[in-house]
Amino acid sequence: MTDQNTSKSKQTNSQISFQENGSVFSEKFDDIYFDSQTGYQQSQFVFVDANNIAEKLITNDSSAGMAMTNKPFVIAETGFGTGLNFLLTLKAYQEAIAKVEQLTAKNTAKQKYSGELRQLSFISVEKYPLSKEQLTRALLIFPELEEFSKALISQYPEDQALTLNEHQFSFFNNRVSLKLLFADAEQGLANLQPSSRKQQGKASKGLVDAWYLDGFSPDKNPKMWSEALFEQIARLSKEQSTLSTFTVSGKVRRQLKAVGFRLLKPSGASTNKKKEITLAIYQENSKTNYGYQLRPKITKPQQVSIIGGGIASACAAYVLTKQGIKVTLYCKDNKVAQGASSNAIGALYPLLHQQKDDISLFYQQAFWRAKAMYQELYNDGYQFSHDWCGLLEISYKESLIDRQKNFESIGAWPTNLIQGISKQSASKISKLTLNHGGLFMPNAGWIAPQELVNQLFKAAKSTNRLRIETGTNVSQINYLHDKWCLTTDKGDISTNILIVCGGAETIKLNIINSLPLTSVRGQVTRMKTNTQMKKLSTVICHKGYLTPENNGEHCIGATFEKNSFDTQTKPEEDNFNLDMLIKCLPELPKWSMLDKTGSKARLRCMTPDHLPVVGAMPNIAEHVELYQHLRKDKNWSYIDKAPTLKNLYVMTGFGARGLCSAPLLADILAADLTGEPYPVDNKQLFNLSPNRFVIRDLIKRKV
Repeated sequence: MTDQNTSKSKQTNSQISFQENGSVFSEKFDDIYFDSQTGYQQSQFVFVDANNIAEKLITNDSSAGMAMTNKPFVIAETGFGTGLNFLLTLKAYQEAIAKVEQLTAKNTAKQKYSGELRQLSFISVEKYPLSKEQLTRALLIFPELEEFSKALISQYPEDQALTLNEHQFSFFNNRVSLKLLFADAEQGLANLQPSSRKQQGKASKGLVDAWYLDGFSPDKNPKMWSEALFEQIARLSKEQSTLSTFTVSGKVRRQLKAVGFRLLKPSGASTNKKKEITLAIYQENSKTNYGYQLRPKITKPQQVSIIGGGIASACAAYVLTKQGIKVTLYCKDNKVAQGASSNAIGALYPLLHQQKDDISLFYQQAFWRAKAMYQELYNDGYQFSHDWCGLLEISYKESLIDRQKNFESIGAWPTNLIQGISKQSASKISKLTLNHGGLFMPNAGWIAPQELVNQLFKAAKSTNRLRIETGTNVSQINYLHDKWCLTTDKGDISTNILIVCGGAETIKLNIINSLPLTSVRGQVTRMKTNTQMKKLSTVICHKGYLTPENNGEHCIGATFEKNSFDTQTKPEEDNFNLDMLIKCLPELPKWSMLDKTGSKARLRCMTPDHLPVVGAMPNIAEHVELYQHLRKDKNWSYIDKAPTLKNLYVMTGFGARGLCSAPLLADILAADLTGEPYPVDNKQLFNLSPNRFVIRDLIKRKV
């Protein structure tokens, strides 16, 4: 890492010298403090940008209130050196102040910016601190940072104080604090406590939100990059804490994985042409007291088998093949997308409650991921009928009018996701005269599911990693001789890793039938468009739904019949769909059964808590035996990982929201199989885990 084109001039401190351009060189480690050829851009990219500090300093969650802003954002660093990374972080904080002030100044009665600037706590460890004179000289090379350099130097200890282990500094009217620990990295971190209060018998929730692992390279200073250091980093890390470092050493990456970090792929390009860095996120705390929430780790497979044929298996195949995994799909029908995914039109929108509860937060994230995936697919040339025309939930009765008022007054969600509108605005948006306003989701819309599923499979096939076996009905699965054996109408099939992505029909499959899944029948009616209804330009939801015209038809529905596997259409259910539309929205142009062009009944696979399921299939009997003390104490500490059935995964339980949630669940499944970072936090991950049901049953003493 040394700069061979510059000479070194000896200083009073024999540990360092200054190069001709003014940058600092360590004689002890034969290494530079920073890349002088790129100025501070490399440090900016590797640490501040890679950890997304600018965005994390501002919370846009209005529901978090003062609870979030009063808790400082904590950055910890190994290797303070010249303080360059801290100065760049101060610069980011100053820019964040200006951004919040600018956005707040634009507040109006209808649109209020709710962002708050968090306090910042910066902790840095340095075993070989520079003297005040050396620091002052070292920072002269960065005139762009002069304002921040002066603020740091004015508080930096004099030479006689460098022997003290700890020093405190403050900036921006005490909104930013710097704690400098002059000690060995591992020892300095060992003296930090994860929280101000220790809870006996309970795992710490961590201290640090982001890590800068600086210091000299592992080749030059191997003692710093020790196993003990990474254990301290894990001990102090909050869940979802990010970490970045300039080194791409295989040993460093393995140590990060060993203590619970997953490696991220940095986004964006660096102006300093630093092509590779290590970026990681802390997601697997092996010392958690809730071991049943830990997911099994496997070596990334070369090939997997999927049972399915609808939107879930299509998204799974699409994501996995892009990750380099070969997929064989077994579909019971002669064509894919013959189940619930065969409906003519489906609405894409999130399930949102007035407050930001777990269900709403999941569906919000799932919605944005789904829209991004489908748009990516379309932009890549895999076209399907769709329209991001928005969706309007009509407030057609008093309780819904009150609900709309609550949405507007609470303001938990951004207006680009959902907003209350008047009947005049609703009529203008829909291009039909409506008697009521409602809640409008401007980024929602409709998709032709069957077309979408076929295009997802087509894109997956283009990787040459997908093979589809249609007309293959799997009636039973068994684990024999370290493989999963599928009993089918075409003979037995063996596979190392099996993923069950089927819908309601999966409920009948052995092993999977131990999950509390239920089948709910729904019938959708197709109606012929007319001059007036053809004007409809957004999806409308009432007690049911009404879609805009596609191929001369509108879809209305849908019925809801629990515990049914019947897919035969029923005339009385078509009547129910039409009557429901007329009752809720009598102002719309009238249809009669003579306008019906067809109908279809399909099955929804439901879960008790209305969230889908993704992950390794639990061994239910072993859960009951291992975690039995949860019956007496729901907070009982368990470090034992959840027992699962080896190499068997499920992705199901989408209900009526497969279009919305399947892409995000496919990402989670891919993370399970590849070791890539999970796209959701640990709480949300357990909310989607297949073993959540047996754990809850144990706590409620149902098993």
